[in-house]
Amino acid sequence: MSALASEVYNARLLTGDALAATIAHEVKQPLSGMITNADAGLRWLDRSTPNLDEARAALEQIVADGHRAAAVIESILAIFKKDVGNRTSLDVNDLIGEALTLVRRDLQKRRIMVEAEPNEQLPQVIGDPIQLQQVLLNLITNAIDSMAAKDGARVLRVRSEVHDTGSVIVSVADTGTGIASQELERIFNPLFTTKAGGMGMGLSICRSIIEDHDGRLWVAPNKPEGTVFHFMLLADGATSAVASLRRATRRRPA
Repeated sequence: MSALASEVYNARLLTGDALAATIAHEVKQPLSGMITNADAGLRWLDRSTPNLDEARAALEQIVADGHRAAAVIESILAIFKKDVGNRTSLDVNDLIGEALTLVRRDLQKRRIMVEAEPNEQLPQVIGDPIQLQQVLLNLITNAIDSMAAKDGARVLRVRSEVHDTGSVIVSVADTGTGIASQELERIFNPLFTTKAGGMGMGLSICRSIIEDHDGRLWVAPNKPEGTVFHFMLLADGATSAVASLRRATRRRPA
């Protein structure tokens, strides 16, 4: 095999591995939720006096997680296809509330206090709600894992605000173990991970999603401890303007 052919083969192999790792990583969350809720439902039914209301609630959550797993797969395929057909005008505060609801049990189990600071003056943004929710869930889950690995106060702070430019900024801050300074620049690299057993795809996927929405994702140390991730999204009108400019640029003759 020639050097060029070998490079092409390795690139295809990496793409295939990346896609497989991406799907496995993102589907793992709803599948774990389904297992947790199934166990809870069985416990409610196994009582001397079964609690049917709680069992029903667990089953409803399993159905919701099943739909979310299917939506995640469709969303990942859309990333590779660069499909923008599912984008709509949405409220980031609603996405934050939904994401926190989905991880509520995990937050309670890990004894993590949540400080949600939504800004009611936020403009709408244009985006794929499933993809953006996956970004939030990934960042929140990473924060939970980081705080579960240490003693002391465990506080998750999720904040939304309006930037000076009119863009929307979402921040997910934790009081966990933090990220070493030498790893901050590498944390978004594909296949790089600080987790034992991690696949190093989650943050890379998150950045791809945000950048595909004409936004930006970055990380910084939290004060006095932990990590804070920020991502910025253009407001509805600004997003449309950027898209129009890009279309005009593509049509412009060389």
